Amino acid sequence: MSCYQLGKFSKYLNIPAVLLLVLLLATLAISQDETKQSPSVNIRQEMLKREATDAFRRLKRAMEKDGFYSGRVALNIWRSTAQDAGTFDQSQYDEIKTKLYEKSVNDSLHCFEVFLLEEDFYNANFCLQTWRMHSKELGTYDQAEYEAFKEQLEDARAAKASRRAKDK
Repeated sequence: MSCYQLGKFSKYLNIPAVLLLVLLLATLAISQDETKQSPSVNIRQEMLKREATDAFRRLKRAMEKDGFYSGRVALNIWRSTAQDAGTFDQSQYDEIKTKLYEKSVNDSLHCFEVFLLEEDFYNANFCLQTWRMHSKELGTYDQAEYEAFKEQLEDARAAKASRRAKDK
């Protein structure tokens, strides 16, 4: 079309009709985008829920088989993925965290006793400090019990030192 013909044609075109046509096309385009977007949002939500379920399964495994720090990492990953998926339950998180710390307290106490028997006082003290920190986190810390363990550690050190002195 030449410019002359376009000028003649524009006389007949009504500007409000053009605006209506543009609005109609825009609404059709938006509605098509929403239908395309809706399944992808559902797919993403399903993927997030599946990731949260997998993270929870890994958390359970870590609670049974792994140590405290591995369990703590798995707990944080589960919390993050569950929040993303919209399935996070604070009471369940608190319950699992408590179980994790209880397991750590028991393991640390056992670790303390084993290293004390092996006369590995550095590691026994490390286990004792871990027990103290985690029992404080749980609210079960007892200063008198800690002092008794500390005294037991010092007595074992003194006994080893006296044995070494006798051997020389």
